Amino acid sequence: MALVKNTNAYADLSEAETYFADRLDVAAWTAADDPTKSQALVTATLYLENMNWTGNVVSDSQALAFPREGTYFDPRMGTDVLLDPSAVPKRVIDCSLELAYHFLNNDGILDDTGRVEDLTVGEIELTKISVTNTIPAVAKRMITPLLINAGANSWFRAN
Repeated sequence: MALVKNTNAYADLSEAETYFADRLDVAAWTAADDPTKSQALVTATLYLENMNWTGNVVSDSQALAFPREGTYFDPRMGTDVLLDPSAVPKRVIDCSLELAYHFLNNDGILDDTGRVEDLTVGEIELTKISVTNTIPAVAKRMITPLLINAGANSWFRAN
């Protein structure tokens, strides 16, 4: 299936091109052809679909998690924000774009075939080898306010 905005992607190629025209460090995006860019946008949206979002979908027949009804706390504004039940938040669209670029720039990042903590080859020893995060910090910050419990895996109980 080709990229279809609001069916399998939160942004189309035109929006992505406009977004990346104003951003630094986008060599992987500009070097990719349109079919690859489309695949990256669809893959990024698929990845975001597995997040635990605040609020509820507007319709049980919609293809994607957004639009939604509900509220979230926006730390930049310092207040609760009402989700527009007829639109996808800019935060989600921008995150999908950043995530699509991240996937293009880090070939194989979705192939979780194992991780190495220590590696020794002859006299060369590497320890604490870090792997690239699947979701970059800039994208994570964009969507964290929209995630249930801000994406934390724990809950709080006041005594």
